[in-house]
Amino acid sequence: MKRFGFAMVTAAVALSLTGCVSSGKSTSAASSSSASGASSSAPAAAGASSAPAAAGASSAPAAAGSSTAAVASTGSHQTVTIWSWFTKSTMQKAIDQYQTAHPGVKVEYSYYNYDPEFLTALKTAAANGTLPDIIGLEPGSLTQQYRTNLTPLNSLAAKQWGANWTDSVYPVNLRQMQMGNPAGDKNYYILPQESQVLAIWYNTQIFAKLGISVPTTLTELVADAKKIKSAGYIPMYQGAAGAWQNENVFLMIANQLKSGITDDAQNGTTPWTDPSLVSAMNVWKSLFSDGVFQSGALGDQAYPTGAQLFAAGKVGMMALGSWWLQEAELTPPIPSLVQDLQGFNYFQFPAVSSTTQPGAVVGGIDVGLGLTKNGANNPNAFDFMASLVKGDAGNAALSDVNDLPAFSGVTLPSTVGSNVKTLYAKFNAQLPTADNQRFGSPVVQQALDDALSGVAAGQETATAALAKVETAQQSAG
Repeated sequence: MKRFGFAMVTAAVALSLTGCVSSGKSTSAASSSSASGASSSAPAAAGASSAPAAAGASSAPAAAGSSTAAVASTGSHQTVTIWSWFTKSTMQKAIDQYQTAHPGVKVEYSYYNYDPEFLTALKTAAANGTLPDIIGLEPGSLTQQYRTNLTPLNSLAAKQWGANWTDSVYPVNLRQMQMGNPAGDKNYYILPQESQVLAIWYNTQIFAKLGISVPTTLTELVADAKKIKSAGYIPMYQGAAGAWQNENVFLMIANQLKSGITDDAQNGTTPWTDPSLVSAMNVWKSLFSDGVFQSGALGDQAYPTGAQLFAAGKVGMMALGSWWLQEAELTPPIPSLVQDLQGFNYFQFPAVSSTTQPGAVVGGIDVGLGLTKNGANNPNAFDFMASLVKGDAGNAALSDVNDLPAFSGVTLPSTVGSNVKTLYAKFNAQLPTADNQRFGSPVVQQALDDALSGVAAGQETATAALAKVETAQQSAG
């Protein structure tokens, strides 16, 4: 799912195939301090102290409705607090720009590893009423878990960008911004900070060395995986111990068989036991049994282990997404393989039957932002949030190519390499027609995660596992 949008490697990566694949303990990378994946259970506030800012706290709260300029003119500081798993170094660029333009405002960013640190921090802060002004959120189930803690953004966004502001939001993002809302609730509780498209990335040097072409069918994928493994590489690394990458692969397969079928299942118009979904689940199982994924995949994590091995040239393929573009923008020195991503390219999931084509394009919001009810009382919180998602703060961070834009019309700066720009443009062209990547109900999402793990382990049949997902769907309404 990029679910993480992380920059993951350094030139110092030197991992053995056997020593790292089996660890799978963390869902974020342990790399340089400039990379968002820097592993730490303790959050770090970018540009502030190493301890997380007191949620919603400010040194000199301004009256609601007062302007940023008015706060600055008094010489006092208004603090904006934000928590997320978004790349720390990239966020700092945005913060620096905003604070320069708004000298009366201090932005304190607390970075967390997504799972479990960030999810645990949100749960704890929501329970005791100490959420910060702004929180990073995925659309759908995670947003819905905290919807009662959030402020509707419709009128604030219209005031900021005009009544037609949604015209520049990609269609899949717009759908996801209301995903899981109760019937009749048309509010937007998050704004997209970045978008993403899922894909299978591959090492072009390994493919060239072994004389392998990009697979266009499932049969070719299996054959390529065998050649890659025989040559001493990991064929396709899957961090199946974590749910997000499993979901992403399944969504690419299912929506290839029938575009939008997973949304139809979530909406109750198609049962989760539909033959196409059963077929997709059986294809998912075959990736384990046919050796496409590495041995022991069910105990492995995509981040940091898989991403580090992939960037180090030890993996042939990996199901990631457009966020892998950011690898090229790490602070030098970086491996030659990663420079301008000259050693990587991507393809859509190969055709899984004689009646389908390679695909489907699946994606949407990578990282979203929610304004908490605490933040609604801070006159600068939404101003920073707006600048971050569609303004000068966000533009200041574009050189990192952290992922795709949240709104249309964004152009990368000249400092970005030509190959990354080409790949970025290719992903952007796919984004407007992408199928939805997210889940509206946390209950249904968990049931599908359990089904994917159970089937992969051989503990359940595809039909039986999906019947449990359908039961969860019925209970969720």
